[in-house]
Amino acid sequence: MKRLILPLLFCLSISGFAQTFSNTTPTPIPNTNTDISIPIYVIGIPNVIDSSFGIGAVCLNISHQFTADLVVKLKSPSGTIIILADSKGGSSNGYPGTCFQENATDGWINLAPTPFTGSYYPQQSLNLFNTGENPNGTWELILRDVFTPSDTGSFQYINITFMFNPPADPASGGGPCSASNPAACQCPDGVLTNCDLLPDMTASALCIQNDHQEYPGNITLANATPNIGYGPLEIHGSGTCYCDTVPVSCSTSVCPDGSAVKELIIQRVYHRDNASMTYYDRPAGTMSYHPTHGHVHVDNWAEFTLRRGTSDPDARNWPVIGEGTKVSFCLVNLGDCDSDFGYCVDSIGQSLHKADIPNSDFGTVSGCSRDQGIYVGNLDIYSSGLNGMGIILPPNTCNGDYYIVSITDPQNNMLEMNDDNNWVAVPITLTQQSAGSFPATGYMYTVNGNSANLVANAVGADSLVWSWGDGSVNDVTTNILLTHTFPAAGDYIVTLTAYNQCGPTVTIDTVVILPINTGISENEKLFSLKVFPNPAKNSFTLSYVLGSSDDITFSLTDVRGRIILEDHYANQLAGKHESNFDTQNLGMSPGVYNLKLMTSNIIQTKRIVIH
Repeated sequence: MKRLILPLLFCLSISGFAQTFSNTTPTPIPNTNTDISIPIYVIGIPNVIDSSFGIGAVCLNISHQFTADLVVKLKSPSGTIIILADSKGGSSNGYPGTCFQENATDGWINLAPTPFTGSYYPQQSLNLFNTGENPNGTWELILRDVFTPSDTGSFQYINITFMFNPPADPASGGGPCSASNPAACQCPDGVLTNCDLLPDMTASALCIQNDHQEYPGNITLANATPNIGYGPLEIHGSGTCYCDTVPVSCSTSVCPDGSAVKELIIQRVYHRDNASMTYYDRPAGTMSYHPTHGHVHVDNWAEFTLRRGTSDPDARNWPVIGEGTKVSFCLVNLGDCDSDFGYCVDSIGQSLHKADIPNSDFGTVSGCSRDQGIYVGNLDIYSSGLNGMGIILPPNTCNGDYYIVSITDPQNNMLEMNDDNNWVAVPITLTQQSAGSFPATGYMYTVNGNSANLVANAVGADSLVWSWGDGSVNDVTTNILLTHTFPAAGDYIVTLTAYNQCGPTVTIDTVVILPINTGISENEKLFSLKVFPNPAKNSFTLSYVLGSSDDITFSLTDVRGRIILEDHYANQLAGKHESNFDTQNLGMSPGVYNLKLMTSNIIQTKRIVIH
């Protein structure tokens, strides 16, 4: 520890002389969700700090494997505590030469990109100290790693600088939305200044798509729960605990039957009332201590299941094949809509940056203790390698096409903006199960006059039932090749049901029979191009329908125009055609690609995203 008196010649925009007090003793930061205190001894300066002489800058260096795990606070000898940074920075490596000051050049710490090297506005103003306090005594840098047991880090140094005329706070409303700056908080309609600022909790399809693995008998997966609303999700323990229905002290370590003690929790909802911020509390389920993870979990926070898709547009109603074993989470900021771009998606499927969410980073509590939360524009995430992150499959589970369905807050314990956008359905094809495989879905066809030559994808099915949609009798066969003559030109809904020991699969599609001497306009109307899934990872399918025979050329290029694949089919028959592509065989790295398909009179282009 040392005291320095020197002119500030580095990035601080300060004139005159300043006094800096330091602690340069390296200290490990335990990942136990407990506070550690780094003392800074201040002596020999005026007994009062205010706007004429006061604290003007706090500079520090902290290394950490996952910056968003850290809560960084500063405490004065008088007991005043401010938050410098709370769970910011995502997976970056700490605070490498970070200065907090009210005339910062790099913006607000909670909105800034990483790495945090430079000068930033703290989340709470340094001038909260400059109110007549006596600065002489022991200051404390308070550090907490809220996520246990996981990444680690260490403290290197801190400098606290006092100066004449410390910088004033930015203009009112000029900072980000916060409980202390309600004027910067936007109501959902963008006009009112009196409203509840509710969270909007969602689930992330991209998170699951990027991190899931199939094994015989189970699936492991990652799960993320973003907040894209106007207020934080914030919960607190109520102090009321139960074993089953019997009240117990919250200090009880375990219930008599070996289960975890349940504590009732409350959700705090913030309310902007013009220039002031208030809040109200409401009941919101339970929390319990999980010794396996070493922290407190909110119960029934997420549900993930394996399901078979149906025609119902709501995947929450699909039949469940296998269920997840982990439904409780510690609610903590472990990522955000920028560092995990694509995880935050609105109701029309558009990926959101933090800048697209008006009150991003509004929040006051995040962690794994009895006080938890997820800030606006932030997200909690559990990777597939963590205990319990999986779906158990029954012994008779067949290989085939399914969906992983993830539902956030399935019991609707939390009050939020929209309860209907809490789920996602991610397609998955199982290949490692021992009970056999479902028949493949889909069929292709070509047309010659009123006759359609059809090819089912269900190779090896025990039986195929074709329903033609033209009033004729169904055809039952074991042959994947079949010709059917329709009575006249028209659009026919043709249903194929394929059976084997795993059960039926159903394909419903339209077969188009054109009248003779059809014109180009009809050909244009019938020609359709689809690429699925999109975004894709390992493979994707190109599907299109031709109203009449034509020459076909298609090309796949990257964003720089480099040709990945080009092919040509002369005089391709009218009908539905599909082609499957393996991204690895094509050498397609993650990115955006353009797929162009040309006939003699039409060019259509689709953009495809590869993860």
